[in-house]
Amino acid sequence: MKSRGTTKFLIYALLLIGAVIFSFPFLWMVSTSLKVDQELFTADMQLLPQKPLPRSVSPYYEDRRLDALPGAAERQSQVLPKIRQIVRDRLPSLPPDAVSAVGEEAYVVLASRAPAAVFTGDIAELIHFAENDLTVDRLNEFAGRLQRRLCIASIRVRDDRLQDAEIMPNVSPANRWSNDSTQVASLIDDTTGIVPFAVIHYDFAKGDAIRLSTVATMPFSSSRLQRVQIRLLPDDTWHDVQFELHANGRRYRASRPGVMNGFEWKTLTWQFPSSDDQSNKIKTWLLLEDIGQATESLPDNQIKIELTIEQVSQTRALYNKTILNYQRTLDQIPFWRYVRVSIFLVTANIVLTLIFSSLVAYAFSRITWPGRDFCFVLMLATMMIPGQVTMIPHFLIWKSVGAYNTLTPLWLGSAFGSAFFIFLLRQFMKGIPRDLEDAARLDGCGFLRIYWHVILPLIKPSLAAIAIFTFMASWNDFLGPLIYVADQRLYSLAFGLYAFSVQVNNSPTLTMAASVLMTAPVVMVFFMAQKYFVEGVTLTGMKG
Repeated sequence: MKSRGTTKFLIYALLLIGAVIFSFPFLWMVSTSLKVDQELFTADMQLLPQKPLPRSVSPYYEDRRLDALPGAAERQSQVLPKIRQIVRDRLPSLPPDAVSAVGEEAYVVLASRAPAAVFTGDIAELIHFAENDLTVDRLNEFAGRLQRRLCIASIRVRDDRLQDAEIMPNVSPANRWSNDSTQVASLIDDTTGIVPFAVIHYDFAKGDAIRLSTVATMPFSSSRLQRVQIRLLPDDTWHDVQFELHANGRRYRASRPGVMNGFEWKTLTWQFPSSDDQSNKIKTWLLLEDIGQATESLPDNQIKIELTIEQVSQTRALYNKTILNYQRTLDQIPFWRYVRVSIFLVTANIVLTLIFSSLVAYAFSRITWPGRDFCFVLMLATMMIPGQVTMIPHFLIWKSVGAYNTLTPLWLGSAFGSAFFIFLLRQFMKGIPRDLEDAARLDGCGFLRIYWHVILPLIKPSLAAIAIFTFMASWNDFLGPLIYVADQRLYSLAFGLYAFSVQVNNSPTLTMAASVLMTAPVVMVFFMAQKYFVEGVTLTGMKG
Protein backbone atom coordinates (compact mmCIF):
# COMPACT_ATOMS: atom_id res chain seq x y z
CA MET A 1 0.00 0.00 0.00
CA LYS A 2 2.86 2.32 0.85
CA SER A 3 4.52 1.45 -2.44
CA ARG A 4 1.36 2.38 -4.38
CA GLY A 5 1.18 5.71 -2.57
CA THR A 6 4.83 6.44 -3.35
CA THR A 7 4.31 5.53 -7.01
CA LYS A 8 1.25 7.79 -7.23
CA PHE A 9 3.18 10.64 -5.64
CA LEU A 10 6.07 10.22 -8.10
CA ILE A 11 3.68 10.20 -11.06
CA TYR A 12 2.01 13.41 -9.94
CA ALA A 13 5.41 14.99 -9.23
CA LEU A 14 6.63 14.11 -12.72
CA LEU A 15 3.43 15.49 -14.24
CA LEU A 16 3.87 18.71 -12.28
CA ILE A 17 7.51 19.04 -13.33
CA GLY A 18 6.56 18.39 -16.96
CA ALA A 19 3.79 21.00 -16.79
CA VAL A 20 6.23 23.59 -15.44
CA ILE A 21 8.84 22.78 -18.11
CA PHE A 22 6.38 22.93 -21.01
CA SER A 23 4.66 26.07 -19.70
CA PHE A 24 7.96 27.93 -19.23
CA PRO A 25 8.09 29.33 -22.82
CA PHE A 26 4.58 30.75 -22.38
CA LEU A 27 5.50 32.24 -18.99
CA TRP A 28 8.63 33.75 -20.52
CA MET A 29 6.53 35.26 -23.32
CA VAL A 30 4.09 36.80 -20.84
CA SER A 31 6.93 38.08 -18.66
CA THR A 32 8.73 39.65 -21.62
CA SER A 33 5.53 41.41 -22.69
CA LEU A 34 5.51 43.18 -19.29
CA LYS A 35 9.08 44.46 -19.55
CA VAL A 36 10.62 47.53 -21.13
CA ASP A 37 13.48 47.32 -23.62
CA GLN A 38 16.31 48.11 -21.21
CA GLU A 39 15.36 45.12 -19.06
CA LEU A 40 16.09 42.73 -21.94
CA PHE A 41 19.54 43.89 -22.99
CA THR A 42 21.35 42.89 -19.82
CA ALA A 43 23.95 40.28 -18.98
CA ASP A 44 21.75 38.70 -16.31
CA MET A 45 18.47 37.32 -17.64
CA GLN A 46 15.56 37.80 -15.24
CA LEU A 47 12.21 36.04 -15.59
CA LEU A 48 10.19 38.60 -13.62
CA PRO A 49 9.98 42.22 -14.83
CA GLN A 50 11.42 44.99 -12.71
CA LYS A 51 8.98 46.77 -10.41
CA PRO A 52 8.35 50.41 -11.45
CA LEU A 53 9.15 53.06 -8.86
CA PRO A 54 6.93 56.19 -8.94
CA ARG A 55 9.50 58.63 -7.52
CA SER A 56 8.15 61.67 -5.74
CA VAL A 57 11.18 63.91 -6.33
CA SER A 58 12.87 64.72 -9.63
CA PRO A 59 15.59 65.06 -10.86
CA TYR A 60 17.06 62.00 -9.15
CA TYR A 61 19.78 59.42 -9.73
CA GLU A 62 18.88 55.85 -10.68
CA ASP A 63 20.16 53.65 -7.86
CA ARG A 64 18.90 50.29 -9.16
CA ARG A 65 21.03 48.01 -11.29
CA LEU A 66 19.75 45.49 -13.81
CA ASP A 67 23.12 43.68 -13.97
CA ALA A 68 24.95 42.07 -11.07
CA LEU A 69 28.24 43.67 -10.06
CA PRO A 70 31.32 41.80 -11.33
CA GLY A 71 33.77 40.10 -9.03
CA ALA A 72 33.37 38.24 -5.78
CA ALA A 73 31.30 39.77 -2.98
CA GLU A 74 34.34 39.98 -0.70
CA ARG A 75 36.31 41.92 -3.31
CA GLN A 76 33.36 44.25 -3.91
CA SER A 77 33.22 45.04 -0.19
CA GLN A 78 36.89 46.01 -0.29
CA VAL A 79 36.94 48.03 -3.52
CA LEU A 80 33.56 49.78 -3.63
CA PRO A 81 34.07 52.00 -0.52
CA LYS A 82 37.36 53.29 -1.92
CA ILE A 83 35.78 54.04 -5.33
CA ARG A 84 32.90 55.84 -3.62
CA GLN A 85 35.46 57.96 -1.80
CA ILE A 86 37.08 58.86 -5.13
CA VAL A 87 33.66 59.87 -6.46
CA ARG A 88 32.95 61.93 -3.33
CA ASP A 89 36.29 63.73 -3.54
CA ARG A 90 36.16 64.53 -7.27
CA LEU A 91 32.44 65.37 -7.49
CA PRO A 92 31.79 67.25 -4.23
CA SER A 93 28.56 68.76 -5.59
CA LEU A 94 27.05 65.32 -6.22
CA PRO A 95 24.14 64.55 -3.83
CA PRO A 96 25.06 62.00 -1.14
CA ASP A 97 22.38 59.55 -2.32
CA ALA A 98 23.94 59.54 -5.83
CA VAL A 99 27.50 58.76 -4.71
CA SER A 100 26.76 55.06 -4.24
CA ALA A 101 25.06 54.70 -7.66
CA VAL A 102 27.88 56.52 -9.48
CA GLY A 103 30.44 54.48 -7.55
CA GLU A 104 28.84 51.21 -8.65
CA GLU A 105 28.75 52.41 -12.26
CA ALA A 106 32.43 53.36 -12.03
CA TYR A 107 33.23 49.94 -10.55
CA VAL A 108 31.48 48.14 -13.44
CA VAL A 109 33.30 50.24 -16.05
CA LEU A 110 36.56 49.73 -14.18
CA ALA A 111 36.09 45.95 -14.43
CA SER A 112 35.96 46.23 -18.23
CA ARG A 113 38.83 48.73 -18.58
CA ALA A 114 41.35 47.38 -16.10
CA PRO A 115 43.59 44.45 -17.15
CA ALA A 116 42.35 41.16 -15.73
CA ALA A 117 45.53 40.76 -13.67
CA VAL A 118 45.00 44.20 -12.12
CA PHE A 119 41.28 43.77 -11.42
CA THR A 120 41.77 40.39 -9.73
CA GLY A 121 45.14 41.18 -8.18
CA ASP A 122 46.35 43.39 -5.38
CA ILE A 123 43.73 45.83 -4.01
CA ALA A 124 46.20 48.70 -3.72
CA GLU A 125 47.25 48.32 -7.36
CA LEU A 126 43.57 48.30 -8.46
CA ILE A 127 42.82 51.45 -6.44
CA HIS A 128 45.86 53.14 -7.96
CA PHE A 129 44.59 52.23 -11.43
CA ALA A 130 41.14 53.58 -10.51
CA GLU A 131 42.56 56.90 -9.30
CA ASN A 132 44.23 57.41 -12.67
CA ASP A 133 41.36 56.11 -14.78
CA LEU A 134 38.35 57.70 -13.06
CA THR A 135 38.82 61.28 -14.15
CA VAL A 136 36.36 64.05 -13.33
CA ASP A 137 35.05 64.06 -16.89
CA ARG A 138 34.47 60.32 -16.83
CA LEU A 139 32.69 60.46 -13.47
CA ASN A 140 30.52 63.29 -14.75
CA GLU A 141 29.65 61.08 -17.71
CA PHE A 142 28.59 58.30 -15.32
CA ALA A 143 26.52 60.74 -13.27
CA GLY A 144 24.80 62.04 -16.39
CA ARG A 145 24.06 58.50 -17.47
CA LEU A 146 22.34 57.75 -14.17
CA GLN A 147 20.51 61.05 -13.72
CA ARG A 148 16.78 61.01 -14.47
CA ARG A 149 15.02 64.30 -15.05
CA LEU A 150 11.77 65.48 -16.56
CA CYS A 151 12.33 67.91 -19.44
CA ILE A 152 10.01 69.67 -21.84
CA ALA A 153 11.01 71.23 -25.17
CA SER A 154 9.11 72.28 -28.28
CA ILE A 155 5.36 72.53 -28.95
CA ARG A 156 4.18 71.92 -32.51
CA VAL A 157 0.76 72.06 -34.19
CA ARG A 158 -0.50 70.82 -37.55
CA ASP A 159 -3.64 71.69 -39.49
CA ASP A 160 -5.79 69.55 -41.78
CA ARG A 161 -3.70 70.67 -44.77
CA LEU A 162 -0.51 69.25 -43.20
CA GLN A 163 0.87 72.70 -42.39
CA ASP A 164 3.26 72.41 -39.40
CA ALA A 165 4.18 75.24 -37.06
CA GLU A 166 6.24 75.50 -33.89
CA ILE A 167 4.66 77.47 -31.04
CA MET A 168 6.71 80.38 -29.66
CA PRO A 169 10.05 79.28 -31.16
CA ASN A 170 11.78 82.46 -29.99
CA VAL A 171 10.62 82.13 -26.37
CA SER A 172 12.64 80.12 -23.87
CA PRO A 173 11.03 76.73 -23.03
CA ALA A 174 10.42 77.66 -19.39
CA ASN A 175 8.66 80.91 -20.33
CA ARG A 176 6.32 79.18 -22.78
CA TRP A 177 4.40 77.71 -19.88
CA SER A 178 2.44 79.21 -17.04
CA ASN A 179 3.17 77.18 -13.91
CA ASP A 180 -0.03 76.82 -11.87
CA SER A 181 1.69 74.63 -9.24
CA THR A 182 4.66 76.69 -8.09
CA GLN A 183 4.67 74.98 -4.69
CA VAL A 184 5.22 71.61 -6.34
CA ALA A 185 7.36 72.32 -9.37
CA SER A 186 9.62 74.86 -11.06
CA LEU A 187 10.84 75.11 -14.65
CA ILE A 188 14.53 75.89 -15.27
CA ASP A 189 15.91 76.47 -18.76
CA ASP A 190 18.82 74.36 -19.99
CA THR A 191 20.64 75.70 -23.06
CA THR A 192 23.71 73.47 -22.90
CA GLY A 193 22.49 71.23 -25.72
CA ILE A 194 21.78 71.84 -29.38
CA VAL A 195 18.06 72.23 -28.71
CA PRO A 196 17.03 74.27 -25.65
CA PHE A 197 14.62 72.72 -23.15
CA ALA A 198 13.29 73.28 -19.65
CA VAL A 199 13.95 70.93 -16.75
CA ILE A 200 10.99 70.43 -14.43
CA HIS A 201 12.09 70.14 -10.81
CA TYR A 202 9.27 68.80 -8.64
CA ASP A 203 8.53 67.42 -5.20
CA PHE A 204 5.20 65.64 -4.85
CA ALA A 205 5.49 65.86 -1.06
CA LYS A 206 4.17 69.42 -1.53
CA GLY A 207 1.29 68.49 -3.84
CA ASP A 208 -0.10 65.71 -5.99
CA ALA A 209 0.15 67.25 -9.49
CA ILE A 210 2.11 69.59 -11.77
CA ARG A 211 -0.18 71.88 -13.76
CA LEU A 212 1.20 73.75 -16.76
CA SER A 213 -0.75 75.81 -19.27
CA THR A 214 -0.04 78.00 -22.26
CA VAL A 215 -2.00 80.05 -24.77
CA ALA A 216 -0.57 79.58 -28.26
CA THR A 217 -1.06 81.67 -31.37
CA MET A 218 -1.13 79.63 -34.60
CA PRO A 219 -0.66 80.68 -38.25
CA PHE A 220 -4.04 79.13 -39.09
CA SER A 221 -7.57 78.96 -37.70
CA SER A 222 -8.24 76.73 -34.70
CA SER A 223 -11.10 75.12 -36.66
CA ARG A 224 -8.47 73.60 -38.96
CA LEU A 225 -6.28 72.26 -36.13
CA GLN A 226 -5.56 68.54 -36.53
CA ARG A 227 -2.95 67.65 -33.93
CA VAL A 228 -0.70 68.95 -31.15
CA GLN A 229 2.76 67.59 -30.33
CA ILE A 230 4.97 68.19 -27.29
CA ARG A 231 8.59 67.08 -27.13
CA LEU A 232 9.26 65.52 -23.72
CA LEU A 233 12.02 63.70 -21.86
CA PRO A 234 10.40 61.45 -19.21
CA ASP A 235 12.12 60.58 -15.95
CA ASP A 236 10.95 56.94 -15.77
CA THR A 237 8.61 57.57 -12.84
CA TRP A 238 5.47 56.12 -14.51
CA HIS A 239 3.37 59.14 -13.51
CA ASP A 240 0.28 59.99 -15.58
CA VAL A 241 0.27 62.81 -18.14
CA GLN A 242 -3.16 64.40 -18.68
CA PHE A 243 -3.71 66.64 -21.71
CA GLU A 244 -6.53 69.13 -22.26
CA LEU A 245 -7.07 71.50 -25.16
CA HIS A 246 -9.31 74.57 -25.53
CA ALA A 247 -9.89 75.31 -29.21
CA ASN A 248 -12.69 76.70 -31.37
CA GLY A 249 -14.90 77.32 -28.34
CA ARG A 250 -14.74 73.66 -27.17
CA ARG A 251 -12.77 71.66 -24.60
CA TYR A 252 -11.04 68.45 -25.58
CA ARG A 253 -9.30 65.85 -23.46
CA ALA A 254 -7.04 62.93 -24.36
CA SER A 255 -8.84 59.59 -24.54
CA ARG A 256 -6.41 58.26 -21.93
CA PRO A 257 -3.43 59.63 -20.02
CA GLY A 258 0.11 59.27 -21.24
CA VAL A 259 2.77 57.64 -19.06
CA MET A 260 6.16 58.99 -17.96
CA ASN A 261 8.10 55.82 -18.75
CA GLY A 262 11.64 55.51 -20.05
CA PHE A 263 14.37 58.14 -20.13
CA GLU A 264 14.75 58.87 -23.85
CA TRP A 265 13.29 61.86 -25.67
CA LYS A 266 9.85 61.18 -27.12
CA THR A 267 7.15 63.16 -28.90
CA LEU A 268 3.69 62.97 -27.35
CA THR A 269 0.98 63.47 -29.97
CA TRP A 270 -2.70 64.25 -29.50
CA GLN A 271 -4.93 64.23 -32.56
CA PHE A 272 -8.56 64.80 -33.49
CA PRO A 273 -10.47 61.82 -34.97
CA SER A 274 -9.81 61.49 -38.70
CA SER A 275 -9.49 58.98 -41.51
CA ASP A 276 -6.03 58.12 -40.15
CA ASP A 277 -7.72 56.22 -37.33
CA GLN A 278 -9.12 53.69 -39.84
CA SER A 279 -5.91 53.36 -41.85
CA ASN A 280 -3.10 50.85 -41.52
CA LYS A 281 -0.67 53.49 -40.23
CA ILE A 282 1.28 52.91 -37.05
CA LYS A 283 -0.78 54.94 -34.57
CA THR A 284 1.52 56.96 -32.37
CA TRP A 285 -1.13 59.44 -31.25
CA LEU A 286 -3.86 59.65 -28.63
CA LEU A 287 -7.32 60.74 -29.71
CA LEU A 288 -8.91 63.94 -28.44
CA GLU A 289 -12.48 63.70 -27.11
CA ASP A 290 -14.94 66.59 -26.89
CA ILE A 291 -15.88 67.19 -23.23
CA GLY A 292 -18.00 70.33 -23.55
CA GLN A 293 -18.00 74.08 -23.92
CA ALA A 294 -14.77 76.00 -23.31
CA THR A 295 -14.69 78.09 -20.13
CA GLU A 296 -13.00 81.07 -21.78
CA SER A 297 -13.20 82.77 -25.16
CA LEU A 298 -10.11 82.81 -27.38
CA PRO A 299 -9.39 84.43 -30.75
CA ASP A 300 -9.90 82.25 -33.82
CA ASN A 301 -6.18 81.53 -34.23
CA GLN A 302 -5.40 80.77 -30.59
CA ILE A 303 -5.61 77.63 -28.47
CA LYS A 304 -5.01 76.90 -24.81
CA ILE A 305 -3.06 73.82 -23.78
CA GLU A 306 -3.23 72.40 -20.27
CA LEU A 307 -0.69 69.74 -19.31
CA THR A 308 -1.05 67.96 -15.97
CA ILE A 309 1.44 65.48 -14.55
CA GLU A 310 -0.26 63.53 -11.78
CA GLN A 311 1.50 61.53 -9.11
CA VAL A 312 0.54 57.85 -9.12
CA SER A 313 0.61 55.20 -6.42
CA GLN A 314 2.69 52.04 -6.58
CA THR A 315 -0.42 50.09 -7.64
CA ARG A 316 -1.16 52.54 -10.45
CA ALA A 317 2.47 52.42 -11.58
CA LEU A 318 2.28 48.61 -11.75
CA TYR A 319 -0.92 48.91 -13.77
CA ASN A 320 0.68 51.43 -16.13
CA LYS A 321 3.62 49.14 -16.77
CA THR A 322 1.45 46.02 -17.14
CA ILE A 323 -0.72 47.46 -19.90
CA LEU A 324 1.92 49.65 -21.60
CA ASN A 325 3.09 47.21 -24.28
CA TYR A 326 -0.44 45.92 -24.89
CA GLN A 327 -1.72 49.46 -25.42
CA ARG A 328 1.14 50.23 -27.78
CA THR A 329 0.42 47.03 -29.71
CA LEU A 330 -3.29 47.79 -30.03
CA ASP A 331 -2.48 51.38 -31.03
CA GLN A 332 0.07 50.57 -33.70
CA ILE A 333 -1.76 47.86 -35.67
CA PRO A 334 -5.38 47.36 -36.79
CA PHE A 335 -5.57 44.49 -34.31
CA TRP A 336 -9.34 44.10 -34.23
CA ARG A 337 -9.50 44.02 -38.03
CA TYR A 338 -7.00 41.15 -38.01
CA VAL A 339 -9.11 39.43 -35.34
CA ARG A 340 -12.28 39.76 -37.45
CA VAL A 341 -10.53 38.23 -40.46
CA SER A 342 -9.17 35.36 -38.33
CA ILE A 343 -12.58 34.70 -36.76
CA PHE A 344 -14.19 34.54 -40.20
CA LEU A 345 -11.53 32.12 -41.47
CA VAL A 346 -11.75 29.98 -38.33
CA THR A 347 -15.55 29.78 -38.50
CA ALA A 348 -15.66 29.00 -42.24
CA ASN A 349 -12.92 26.37 -41.99
CA ILE A 350 -14.48 24.64 -38.98
CA VAL A 351 -17.99 24.50 -40.51
CA LEU A 352 -16.82 23.28 -43.92
CA THR A 353 -14.34 20.79 -42.47
CA LEU A 354 -16.88 19.23 -40.10
CA ILE A 355 -19.63 18.97 -42.72
CA PHE A 356 -17.68 17.66 -45.70
CA SER A 357 -15.13 15.52 -43.84
CA SER A 358 -17.90 13.80 -41.91
CA LEU A 359 -19.91 13.23 -45.13
CA VAL A 360 -16.96 11.59 -46.85
CA ALA A 361 -16.12 9.54 -43.74
CA TYR A 362 -19.77 8.41 -43.60
CA ALA A 363 -19.56 7.24 -47.22
CA PHE A 364 -16.33 5.33 -46.51
CA SER A 365 -17.52 3.68 -43.29
CA ARG A 366 -21.30 3.04 -43.58
CA ILE A 367 -22.07 2.79 -47.29
CA THR A 368 -20.95 -0.04 -49.58
CA TRP A 369 -20.11 1.00 -53.13
CA PRO A 370 -17.76 -0.26 -55.86
CA GLY A 371 -14.15 0.82 -55.42
CA ARG A 372 -14.65 2.13 -51.89
CA ASP A 373 -11.57 0.52 -50.37
CA PHE A 374 -9.37 1.53 -53.31
CA CYS A 375 -10.54 5.15 -53.07
CA PHE A 376 -9.93 5.11 -49.32
CA VAL A 377 -6.36 3.85 -49.79
CA LEU A 378 -5.84 6.44 -52.53
CA MET A 379 -7.04 9.16 -50.18
CA LEU A 380 -4.67 7.97 -47.46
CA ALA A 381 -1.84 8.05 -49.96
CA THR A 382 -2.35 11.79 -50.41
CA MET A 383 -1.25 12.20 -46.79
CA MET A 384 2.21 11.06 -47.86
CA ILE A 385 2.64 14.03 -50.25
CA PRO A 386 4.38 17.00 -48.55
CA GLY A 387 2.50 20.27 -48.64
CA GLN A 388 5.50 21.97 -50.24
CA VAL A 389 5.02 19.82 -53.36
CA THR A 390 1.43 20.95 -53.95
CA MET A 391 1.98 24.57 -52.87
CA ILE A 392 2.75 25.95 -56.34
CA PRO A 393 0.00 23.99 -58.19
CA HIS A 394 -2.53 25.16 -55.60
CA PHE A 395 -1.41 28.76 -56.04
CA LEU A 396 -1.69 28.55 -59.84
CA ILE A 397 -5.17 27.03 -59.62
CA TRP A 398 -6.49 29.72 -57.26
CA LYS A 399 -4.83 32.47 -59.29
CA SER A 400 -6.34 31.16 -62.53
CA VAL A 401 -9.86 31.39 -61.08
CA GLY A 402 -9.26 34.97 -59.89
CA ALA A 403 -8.97 34.19 -56.18
CA TYR A 404 -5.52 35.73 -55.62
CA ASN A 405 -5.47 38.52 -53.02
CA THR A 406 -8.79 37.33 -51.60
CA LEU A 407 -9.63 35.21 -48.57
CA THR A 408 -11.23 32.49 -50.74
CA PRO A 409 -8.18 30.16 -50.93
CA LEU A 410 -7.87 30.29 -47.14
CA TRP A 411 -11.30 28.77 -46.44
CA LEU A 412 -12.92 27.27 -49.55
CA GLY A 413 -10.38 24.47 -49.66
CA SER A 414 -11.96 23.03 -46.52
CA ALA A 415 -15.02 22.12 -48.62
CA PHE A 416 -12.92 19.32 -50.16
CA GLY A 417 -12.33 17.70 -46.77
CA SER A 418 -9.13 16.65 -45.04
CA ALA A 419 -7.64 13.17 -45.48
CA PHE A 420 -6.52 12.94 -41.86
CA PHE A 421 -9.88 14.09 -40.45
CA ILE A 422 -11.77 11.76 -42.82
CA PHE A 423 -9.64 8.87 -41.58
CA LEU A 424 -10.22 9.88 -37.96
CA LEU A 425 -14.01 10.10 -38.39
CA ARG A 426 -14.18 6.86 -40.41
CA GLN A 427 -12.48 4.96 -37.61
CA PHE A 428 -14.89 6.46 -35.10
CA MET A 429 -17.96 5.70 -37.24
CA LYS A 430 -16.88 2.09 -37.74
CA GLY A 431 -17.24 1.62 -33.99
CA ILE A 432 -20.96 2.54 -34.03
CA PRO A 433 -23.19 -0.60 -33.87
CA ARG A 434 -24.99 -1.47 -37.09
CA ASP A 435 -28.19 -2.14 -35.12
CA LEU A 436 -28.78 1.60 -34.68
CA GLU A 437 -28.50 2.19 -38.40
CA ASP A 438 -30.77 -0.76 -39.23
CA ALA A 439 -33.41 0.46 -36.77
CA ALA A 440 -33.36 3.90 -38.35
CA ARG A 441 -33.66 2.38 -41.82
CA LEU A 442 -36.72 0.36 -40.69
CA ASP A 443 -38.26 3.63 -39.54
CA GLY A 444 -37.93 4.95 -43.09
CA CYS A 445 -34.74 6.97 -42.80
CA GLY A 446 -32.54 7.37 -45.85
CA PHE A 447 -28.77 7.76 -45.93
CA LEU A 448 -28.78 11.48 -45.21
CA ARG A 449 -31.28 11.27 -42.34
CA ILE A 450 -29.30 8.42 -40.77
CA TYR A 451 -26.17 10.52 -41.14
CA TRP A 452 -27.78 13.59 -39.57
CA HIS A 453 -29.93 12.07 -36.81
CA VAL A 454 -27.97 8.92 -35.87
CA ILE A 455 -24.31 9.19 -36.83
CA LEU A 456 -23.53 12.84 -36.08
CA PRO A 457 -24.92 12.83 -32.49
CA LEU A 458 -22.78 9.77 -31.71
CA ILE A 459 -19.50 11.25 -33.00
CA LYS A 460 -19.68 14.58 -31.17
CA PRO A 461 -16.43 13.98 -29.21
CA SER A 462 -14.55 13.29 -32.44
CA LEU A 463 -16.11 16.32 -34.13
CA ALA A 464 -15.08 18.46 -31.17
CA ALA A 465 -11.49 17.24 -31.44
CA ILE A 466 -11.45 18.00 -35.17
CA ALA A 467 -12.95 21.44 -34.52
CA ILE A 468 -10.10 22.18 -32.09
CA PHE A 469 -7.47 20.96 -34.56
CA THR A 470 -9.02 23.08 -37.31
CA PHE A 471 -9.29 26.11 -35.05
CA MET A 472 -5.62 25.94 -34.10
CA ALA A 473 -4.48 25.35 -37.69
CA SER A 474 -6.59 28.20 -39.09
CA TRP A 475 -5.87 30.63 -36.23
CA ASN A 476 -2.11 30.07 -36.49
CA ASP A 477 -1.97 29.87 -40.29
CA PHE A 478 0.89 32.02 -41.50
CA LEU A 479 1.89 30.46 -44.81
CA GLY A 480 -1.57 30.73 -46.40
CA PRO A 481 -1.94 34.53 -46.04
CA LEU A 482 1.73 34.95 -46.99
CA ILE A 483 1.10 33.22 -50.33
CA TYR A 484 -2.38 34.40 -51.28
CA VAL A 485 -2.89 37.83 -49.62
CA ALA A 486 -1.21 41.13 -50.54
CA ASP A 487 -3.77 43.61 -49.17
CA GLN A 488 -3.04 44.42 -45.51
CA ARG A 489 -6.78 44.80 -44.86
CA LEU A 490 -7.11 41.04 -45.47
CA TYR A 491 -4.30 39.96 -43.15
CA SER A 492 -5.14 37.34 -40.58
CA LEU A 493 -3.88 37.77 -37.03
CA ALA A 494 -0.86 35.48 -37.45
CA PHE A 495 0.36 37.23 -40.59
CA GLY A 496 -0.61 40.67 -39.28
CA LEU A 497 1.57 40.17 -36.21
CA TYR A 498 4.50 39.25 -38.45
CA ALA A 499 4.01 42.50 -40.37
CA PHE A 500 3.76 44.35 -37.06
CA SER A 501 7.03 42.80 -35.86
CA VAL A 502 8.76 44.08 -38.99
CA GLN A 503 7.25 47.56 -38.52
CA VAL A 504 8.55 47.85 -34.94
CA ASN A 505 12.03 46.57 -35.90
CA ASN A 506 11.45 43.25 -34.13
CA SER A 507 11.06 44.88 -30.72
CA PRO A 508 10.98 41.88 -28.34
CA THR A 509 8.62 43.49 -25.83
CA LEU A 510 6.01 44.57 -28.38
CA THR A 511 6.31 41.31 -30.33
CA MET A 512 5.77 39.27 -27.16
CA ALA A 513 2.77 41.41 -26.16
CA ALA A 514 1.23 40.83 -29.59
CA SER A 515 2.01 37.11 -29.32
CA VAL A 516 0.24 36.90 -25.95
CA LEU A 517 -2.85 38.54 -27.47
CA MET A 518 -2.78 35.98 -30.26
CA THR A 519 -2.07 32.95 -28.06
CA ALA A 520 -4.60 33.66 -25.32
CA PRO A 521 -7.68 32.61 -27.37
CA VAL A 522 -6.02 29.31 -28.31
CA VAL A 523 -5.22 28.54 -24.67
CA MET A 524 -8.75 29.42 -23.54
CA VAL A 525 -10.37 27.32 -26.28
CA PHE A 526 -8.24 24.32 -25.40
CA PHE A 527 -9.00 24.49 -21.67
CA MET A 528 -12.73 24.92 -22.30
CA ALA A 529 -12.87 22.04 -24.78
CA GLN A 530 -10.14 19.72 -23.48
CA LYS A 531 -12.71 17.15 -22.29
CA TYR A 532 -14.04 16.69 -25.81
CA PHE A 533 -10.58 16.88 -27.31
CA VAL A 534 -9.19 14.05 -25.16
CA GLU A 535 -12.36 11.97 -25.48
CA GLY A 536 -12.47 12.38 -29.25
CA VAL A 537 -8.87 11.26 -29.69
CA THR A 538 -8.91 8.35 -27.22
CA LEU A 539 -12.19 6.84 -28.46
CA THR A 540 -11.24 6.89 -32.14
CA GLY A 541 -11.18 3.36 -33.51
CA MET A 542 -12.73 1.73 -30.38
CA LYS A 543 -15.46 -0.82 -30.91
CA GLY A 544 -18.78 -1.16 -29.06
